[in-house]
Amino acid sequence: MDTHKNPVINITPHDLPLHCSGPEHETWNGHPNVYLPIQSNSDYECPYCSIVYHLEGEIKAHH
Repeated sequence: MDTHKNPVINITPHDLPLHCSGPEHETWNGHPNVYLPIQSNSDYECPYCSIVYHLEGEIKAHH
């Protein structure tokens, strides 16, 4: 059961780094482009527009 009231966008580790520029991703009416610190297999809500991103998968460690 989905408990989020806001839109949920599913992403994979291939889509990282995660950033959001607004619900319509239009430069003229969006918010500043912000990078979001999501963790493996978790959700993160954008503090500007409340879109929820869900990362499906494990983030590989950096060298």
